[in-house]
Parts: sequence; structure tokens; C-alpha cells
Amino acid sequence: MVNKKCYASLKRGVEYWNKWRKNNLHIQLDLRGANLGGKVFIGINFIGVDLAGANLVKTNLTGANLDGANLTDANLTGANLAGASLVGTNLTGANLVKSNYRSAEFVGANLSLADLAQADLRVVDFTAADLPEANFSQANLKEANFLGANIKGANFKLAQLNKTNFKDANLTRACLTKADLSEANLERANLSKANLIQVNLRRANLFKTNLSKANLNEVNLNQANLLKADLTECCLVTANLTQANLTQASLAKANLTQANLTQANLTQANLAATQAWASNFNQCILTGACLENLQIDRKSSFERVICQYIYLKYYQKYRRPQNSQQNLTSEEFNLILQDLLGSINIIFDDRIDWTVFRRAFRKLQRQYHTQTIDIRAIEVLPNQHFLVKLRVLPGLGVNAIEQYFWRQYKSCLLVQQELNPQNNRENH
Repeated sequence: MVNKKCYASLKRGVEYWNKWRKNNLHIQLDLRGANLGGKVFIGINFIGVDLAGANLVKTNLTGANLDGANLTDANLTGANLAGASLVGTNLTGANLVKSNYRSAEFVGANLSLADLAQADLRVVDFTAADLPEANFSQANLKEANFLGANIKGANFKLAQLNKTNFKDANLTRACLTKADLSEANLERANLSKANLIQVNLRRANLFKTNLSKANLNEVNLNQANLLKADLTECCLVTANLTQANLTQASLAKANLTQANLTQANLTQANLAATQAWASNFNQCILTGACLENLQIDRKSSFERVICQYIYLKYYQKYRRPQNSQQNLTSEEFNLILQDLLGSINIIFDDRIDWTVFRRAFRKLQRQYHTQTIDIRAIEVLPNQHFLVKLRVLPGLGVNAIEQYFWRQYKSCLLVQQELNPQNNRENH
């Protein structure tokens, strides 16, 4: 409930209010539910004031100090808070639609479920602010600072976020559809399961960024820095990754269908079980990349690729060529691509039980009886490991096939060991 002395002092103007506050430190500053819409409070001292549920529609709070204030469920639609300070302010559930917060400071503020749609938030400081599920749709956040902020599940659809700082921010499950994040800093940010469809991330910094299981369909990552980024199981269908730096990035099980990676740097990148149908890898660097079960088809393009060596298994195992002093020739690289085209590589150690292998393989063929699955080749690798290449039709779910085979192999092996315990002891 509004404190009558507070409200009476406020009505006499900002200058009187600020002086009155200094002389009445003991009075509870309660302005809950007060109707202050359209008022001019330039430079006012609202530190620690309770303004929960207050009407501040189109109120001018330029340069105001609202540090530690309670603005829970307050209505600030169209309010002007340019240059205001809201450090540690509670804005849970507040309505800030179309407000002007340019150069304001929200350090450590709580804006859970706050509505900031179409607000002017340029150069605003949200360092360590708590913003879960806040609505920033169509807001202007150019050069804003979200360092270490919690923005889990927030809505940034169509927002202007170019040159914005999201370093170490939590953007898990956030919606950034069609937002402009060009030249933004997302270093070490968590964007797992976020929606980034048609987002502009040109020249953005995504060093060590977590994008696992994120939706990046039609995203623009031209010249973006994705060094050591985690893109595991993310969706990059028709994405633009031209000239992007993907050195040591993980793209395991990602979907790169029809993506453009022309001149991208994939040095030591992990492409294990990555779906790359009709993808463009022309002129990209693949030296040291892991191509374990990379899924390609005849529309996948690898013209003028730079690749000195690759690995057939994750954790830099099974180098090709095997001799560390040698590099791949273009002919050898093309042969590797041919092997990947409609094939699954299964690697065993020297204790492979070939009887069990045949049983598991027959079960695999019966499971996929409508498809053609056969053995393309068996190779002996270093350390007496065996590489079994299975031929499958391009377009089949190779991950599911490989997982099914291993389940059957382990199951058959267990039965074999139970039937022949003596042989099992001798083998070990």
C-alpha cells in the first residue's frame, strides 16, 4: 500500500523528493501500485523504493537511480530510462514494451519474465543480470552487455544484437529467430537447444560456445569464429559457414545437409557421424579432421580441399596415411571419400570373435532385410585392430545401423561366453 507521506513528497517534484529522502531515512519508501504514468522524474533517487505494480507508463526516468528497487509487475510501457541505473533491481514480470533504456545499467538486476519487446536497450549493461524467459522480441540491443547473465529461455526474436556481448551468458533454450547477431561476442556462452533459425552471426565470436542440439537452420555464420565450439547434434541445414573458423570444433552427429562450408577451416574438427548430404566443402581445410562415418552422398562437393591427413576414429585414432611423416595425395583423399559414400566403418580390437561377428551380422541383415547391407572390406589396422567396412545405401541412418549391430554383437558374445566359460577364461 502507498505510503501517504512518500506520495505527498513525490508530488512536490524531484528536487524536493531527493532532499526529503536524505532527511527521512527511517520512513518506509512504499509506492506500491502508485499511478505515476506520464510523470517527469529526471534524475530521481528511487534507490530501494518499492514500486511493485506501479503505473509508470510513458514516465520519464532519464538518469534515475533505481538500484535495489522493487518493480515487480510494474508497467513501464513507453517509459524513458535512458542512462538510468537499475543495479540489483527486481523487474520480475514487469512490462517494459517500447521503453527507452539506452545506456542504462542493469547489473545484477532480476528481470525474470519481464516484457521488453521493442524496447530501446542500446549499450545497456546487463552484467550478471537474471533474465530467464524475458521477452526482448524486436528490441534494439546493439552493443549491450550480457556478460555472465542468465537469459535461459528468453525471447530475442527479430532483435538487434549486433556487437552485443554475451560472453559466459546462459542462453539455453533461448529463441533468437531472425535476430541480428553480427559481430556479437558469444565466447563460452551456453546456447544448447536454442533456436537460431535464420540468425545473422556474420563475423561473430563463438569461441568455445556450446551450441549442442541447437537449431541453426539457414543461419549465417560467414567468417564467424567457432574455434573449439560444441556443435554436437545441432541442425545446420542450408547454413552459410563460408570462411568460418571451425578449428577443433565438434560437429559430431550434426546435420549439415546442403550447408555451404566453402573455404571454411575444419582443422582437427570432429565430423564423426555428421550428416553432410549435398553439402559444399569446396576449398575448405580438413587437415586432422575426424571423418568417422561421415555421411555424404554424390551431391556432396569436395573440390580443391586442403587435407594433409585425416583420422578414421575419434580421439585422433587411425590416421590416414598411417605414416606420420607422409601426407595424403588428392587421389588418396578421393578414395577415402569413396569409402565414406554409403559405408559404415566398424573397428574391433584383436579379441574379435568372428563366429559371434557372423551371427550379429546375419541379425543385422535380417533387421534391415529391405536394404542391401554387405561387407565391403576387412582391413588390419595398427596394434592388431580390425576395420570392417559395411556397404549400405546412401541416405540410410548409419548411426542406427551401427548401434543395432553393436547391440547384437554384445548380446551374441554374452551368450557365447555363457555356453563356453572355459574358452572365455583361456581367451583372457
